[in-house]
Amino acid sequence: MTVKGWWSKSRGLPAADYASWSSSLVAQSSRPLRILAWASTPEGFAVASPSVLSYSAAGEAGDDWVHLGWHEIERGGWDADSSRLGWVRYGGERGGVELREPGRLPEVFRERVAASIVLEDSVAILGRQVLVVARRDLAEGDQPITWHSTLGRGLSWRTEGVQAAVDEAVARVRTEYNLG
Repeated sequence: MTVKGWWSKSRGLPAADYASWSSSLVAQSSRPLRILAWASTPEGFAVASPSVLSYSAAGEAGDDWVHLGWHEIERGGWDADSSRLGWVRYGGERGGVELREPGRLPEVFRERVAASIVLEDSVAILGRQVLVVARRDLAEGDQPITWHSTLGRGLSWRTEGVQAAVDEAVARVRTEYNLG
């Protein structure tokens, strides 16, 4: 029996699951095959790599992997009471996974989401705050920065003039910081 050191590529993830995860990730893109942390879930595993959070959506050996870029996550975190790592994507879609033994995965989740943020600026619109955020894909250094806005309490996209005011605020922030 060969014992793997802490430096192994799979970082202790069972070999079949590592092979399934890595082939799924390679099929999706040219993202780096490096595991920063992982945890078991009722469906299989959750894996944090430098550029994505991956989790298996179906049983044995993680046949169906979902890969979510850190820059796609608007907010999220670890809830110890429910043993759940949860997130909200831009656009409002919620997701999450139950972690049996979280280990370092919640810490790496927080760090990688924060690492994808290039800039955050709070802008007043109609007497309320809007958060303007520039994000970068951690796998693709030459990809353009993506811009997002999150409405504060009391604002709604359905309110007349909000979309135009937010678009103007984003354009102003982009120009101010010279971030295409």
